[in-house]
Amino acid sequence: MFAYGIGISQPRLEEIRQRLKQGQLNALRELLPDRLIERVCCETGHRYRERLLPPLVMVFHYLAAALWPEDSFNAAAQSSGLPVSSGTLSKARQRLPQAVLDRLGSHTSQLAQTFSDEAARSRGFRLVSIDGTCVSMSDQPALRTAFGLANSKHGPSRYPAARLVVAMLAQTGVVLDHRLGPYRTSEQTLGLDLLTALRPGDLLLADAHFAGSNLYFCYLQQGLDFITPVHQRLKVDRLRHLRDFADRSFVAEVPIWKVQRRKYPFLPESLTLRFVPVRLRSRRGRPMTWLVTSLLDGRRYSAELIRQWYSRRWPVETIIGQIKQPLSANVLRSKTVDGIHKELAAKIMALNLVRCLMLQAASRHQRQPDRLSFALAQRLAVTYSLRMSQAPVGCLRSLHDEMLDAMARSIVPYRPGRVEPRAIRREPRHYERLKISRRDWRLQHASAP
Repeated sequence: MFAYGIGISQPRLEEIRQRLKQGQLNALRELLPDRLIERVCCETGHRYRERLLPPLVMVFHYLAAALWPEDSFNAAAQSSGLPVSSGTLSKARQRLPQAVLDRLGSHTSQLAQTFSDEAARSRGFRLVSIDGTCVSMSDQPALRTAFGLANSKHGPSRYPAARLVVAMLAQTGVVLDHRLGPYRTSEQTLGLDLLTALRPGDLLLADAHFAGSNLYFCYLQQGLDFITPVHQRLKVDRLRHLRDFADRSFVAEVPIWKVQRRKYPFLPESLTLRFVPVRLRSRRGRPMTWLVTSLLDGRRYSAELIRQWYSRRWPVETIIGQIKQPLSANVLRSKTVDGIHKELAAKIMALNLVRCLMLQAASRHQRQPDRLSFALAQRLAVTYSLRMSQAPVGCLRSLHDEMLDAMARSIVPYRPGRVEPRAIRREPRHYERLKISRRDWRLQHASAP
């Protein structure tokens, strides 16, 4: 550890800067080149002095903290070779604007979409899934005020929680965009804001949280087609059939509730939608008997095809699990509101960069992108980055190819209809909960001097 600039000659300081710039996550540097980061800083108006930890180093520090399997920013920094104290590192993170990470995240998403353009399509549609979850964070007054506490049958949560909604390509796992908001913000509100990340003509696959005639109108206004389960309050047997098909699907006129039309006067009185029979069961055990879609042509889009497309919604649950577990977003580490948004943006960017590597490996070896292991690809990206940092320049290309070959060799089995219970298997340790701060506990239980 050292305080940079004190007792270090200028040539030595410049040598350390160059080593830090060139030695971080080399496996991703081709996808996220230095000149791109410098250009984004210029475009966002971020002016900075040439410090030991410039924006180039800090961007890759955020990515390393997302990919590295440790629990602290400082551990990820030490693993990346940053010889600085935790306080210096914290100040450098605060100096990096969120706009820089957001712009780089958007570029990474567009790059991953380019790599997955063919694999993401089915009969001309890009299959897009959308879903939400909650993430927790440190118990700080500012975070409690900004995000609030989660509610449960046991009362309010002990830590602040935020609502996260992501939109992704169902067949490649690329995250198009995300929204993070307070816990009391509904998934529907965040999801409607996410529609701008989709393209006209995309086919949206969503669960019952995103069902409802008022939401369907918003999807159609954006030029999107959709497939969702029927809303639980809609009485399908009372609808007037406009057209029936041999596969038991039918087209009907669905009214929009007066409550919604009073709230949003621009809504029409009804929509014409198609209902497809299905036999599914939700994770909570509720039977699902009908799917609702905007694809009205029963000859071109059979009921079986609609059911197959909807079954491809499930990978969004896997992607959310990857964000929360391998990328450790289940409990975010930052202690400021701005830091929470930057940390999550970096994790989404890290996921898309790993997906780019997986898509390159799948294309080179003629594999299905969704059959490659993300956990292995993440570990290989970290491992080969360390190897590349020690290898001569002439060996970098061969190491990169070797990494892609290793990614393509791990094939995840196809398991249709898989459902996992939301329950813990291992019993937690038999310690009582700490109901006061650690400092207060030490004052109460410390030995007398």
